[in-house]
Amino acid sequence: MQNTHRPLHDSGVNTVIDRLASAQQFPPNDPRARLERDPHDYSEYGFSILPEQGDLIYLLCRGLRATRIVEFATSVGMSTLYFAAAVRDNGGGTVIGSEIVPAKVAAAKRNLAAAGLSDYVDIREGDARTTLRDLGGPVDFALIDGWLGNDPSEVVFSCFIAIDTFL
Repeated sequence: MQNTHRPLHDSGVNTVIDRLASAQQFPPNDPRARLERDPHDYSEYGFSILPEQGDLIYLLCRGLRATRIVEFATSVGMSTLYFAAAVRDNGGGTVIGSEIVPAKVAAAKRNLAAAGLSDYVDIREGDARTTLRDLGGPVDFALIDGWLGNDPSEVVFSCFIAIDTFL
């Protein structure tokens, strides 16, 4: 699955990305189609971005020379891998992620360690509306793409309010 046209040329990171992409699956009754959703019921599924989307966010963060990135819903760490690689390739910084499902936090940390990117990431376990209130300084890039619960507009708005003073 290795693509020589990827903008990210780190074979260790790409190996982890390829493994996650090939293992990605969705439950038979996709919970994203219903409003009654509990992310803890789907802890074994990583609702992750596609590698092509990751390539885009990597390039965007490289182009911005981003050194502080925040993401809502780290999941198993797919987008975090791209963010952390961009921060590293920009000379250093921090990716601050938030994930409410403990099993996904553990999986993301394993994936980041396997890619050699753990030093660039701070994953905070819990509700992003709380865990992302203090980002320690200005943020160059933010991704809000996670589990939106029963009231998606409220979750997105609340996450934005939590981080807006850092943007």
